[in-house]
Amino acid sequence: MREIKFRGKRIDNGEWVYGDLMTKYVHHEGLTIVENGCIYHEVDPKTVGQDTGYKGIHQGDIAKVEHDEIGSPIPLDFVGEVKYMECGFYVVNDKKGMAFKLYQEIAEWKIIGNIHNNPELLEGDEGE
Repeated sequence: MREIKFRGKRIDNGEWVYGDLMTKYVHHEGLTIVENGCIYHEVDPKTVGQDTGYKGIHQGDIAKVEHDEIGSPIPLDFVGEVKYMECGFYVVNDKKGMAFKLYQEIAEWKIIGNIHNNPELLEGDEGE
């Protein structure tokens, strides 16, 4: 069984931290990420995303198709947000009404940003 890790933006300085997620910690009002098992950081709950277990990709990342197999149903200009739904991680483009499994063997995904630092990457579709 894989170890589940998270990331989130620190409340005090806005930097990303990675580690275990705690919902209650005596010194913080909100969520806490424990880095390296001993450093506690209060994080903005809106920025917390689970590690997908796939090439360092997290929920909330923005992914673009970098390479796909011949005959793939994924458009080459496809850009979407990594979300957890229906018991798995998907790359979802709500504007196009499309979602593809992150783990599909027919595509390689390139992370181009995330919804917290680069929301504009989802505003316009390059293919339209």
